[in-house]
Amino acid sequence: MSLALLIGIIQPVIETSENISEKVFRLHILANPDSTYDQNLKLGIRDYILSNTSSLFTADTLEENVKIAENNTDYITSLAKEYLVFQGSDYPVFVTVLKEFFETRVCDDFTLPSGVYNSLKIVIGSGEGHNRWCIIFPSVCLSACTESMDDYLTDDEMELVSDGYTPKFKIVEIYEKFKKSVSP
Repeated sequence: MSLALLIGIIQPVIETSENISEKVFRLHILANPDSTYDQNLKLGIRDYILSNTSSLFTADTLEENVKIAENNTDYITSLAKEYLVFQGSDYPVFVTVLKEFFETRVCDDFTLPSGVYNSLKIVIGSGEGHNRWCIIFPSVCLSACTESMDDYLTDDEMELVSDGYTPKFKIVEIYEKFKKSVSP
């Protein structure tokens, strides 16, 4: 198979994957280390943050929800600290909104391709433990969610994320890692 043919086959998948990453806002939480205690704190903070911010992230667009997160990092930080104190922890917590690279992630009923996504990132303590992520917009991980991904993604994008983990995603992941390594 020639390189041109391979690129011709892969290019639509790469473009669709990049379109998805430009439509999704992720919550990304890093635990302190990987102890059971720290992993439970991470999951508790996720639930506490989501339950106390579900009324914040109700805007109709990604851009508006990112702006809401940027304007509320102090509030979200205070929620995380409040939860940690309640649990008897004195870990520091850092909250920021940024664009960051994620590898391909498999959920229960869909897979998100690797790429650079907008992210609300919460780092607990050293942030050296396993991470947890979900989608704030569209509000897939919010408990009061009435929306679904197909309200925001095209048919081609939905087909790609609903297809499960396939070799296509590994190719996209390799491409995105390469692109990240050569960009300034």
